[in-house]
Amino acid sequence: MRGRLGLWVAVVLAVSACGSQHPSEPPVPSTSVSTPYAVPESAQYNYRWSADPGIDLFTPEATAVRAYVESYYLIVRALATSAGYPGFTKAVDEGLRVDYANPDSPGKSEFVGTQFQHLLWMSPTEHGWLATVCTGDYSVMRVDQDRKYYNVGSTNVHAETVEIRAPDVAGAVRNDSLPAEGRERAPEIDVFRGWRLVDHVKSARNQDAFRQCRSRMPDPPENRPAKRNLPHDAPYPTLAPYPGWPRYDEN
Repeated sequence: MRGRLGLWVAVVLAVSACGSQHPSEPPVPSTSVSTPYAVPESAQYNYRWSADPGIDLFTPEATAVRAYVESYYLIVRALATSAGYPGFTKAVDEGLRVDYANPDSPGKSEFVGTQFQHLLWMSPTEHGWLATVCTGDYSVMRVDQDRKYYNVGSTNVHAETVEIRAPDVAGAVRNDSLPAEGRERAPEIDVFRGWRLVDHVKSARNQDAFRQCRSRMPDPPENRPAKRNLPHDAPYPTLAPYPGWPRYDEN
């Protein structure tokens, strides 16, 4: 009898022990919410691009140049590297970003209007491309504390050079089928596609570029502001971006 009782108690204890173990719950998947890119609120101006005959604004190399130039001026005016487009920090080494902030500026300003960019030359190099870009910022305006509008640029049109390196074949993200135009002011994904900045010179290496850039703007010199920092009661118009950027989730 004692043997049977002991056996019965052992069975009960064994069953109780098994029942006390809760089935393992599946691990909760970790979710990371990434904030989509947005143009800084202080930068309410748009870019409009054009190009000399034979230059396609929609090639991967031209798209990378556009993305870099637009990011550069957004960063300079927002005083923050985060203002650069998605993929900017991967495309531009930190050593090439040292002049993007202005330490003498008392604070951030608000900008409106339109900045005109023109691809004057695109020349192949051993490892990529050298682009000569005309920059017309005469119709970008800074909003001051008195709520007056002040010219950022003047009749002068800058000629600058941007050199980029082609993506490495091994680790490149080269989806040339991605569209490179649309109604958006900025891209939502990395449009550098593995291209990297080699150099950016604010004064073009070829001095003839300055003469040619004067005639590449949509407004003749006589219709551009003669001096910087002249107060205006109303800003220059903010035109729609061109080519602009698409909403990639709709493609």
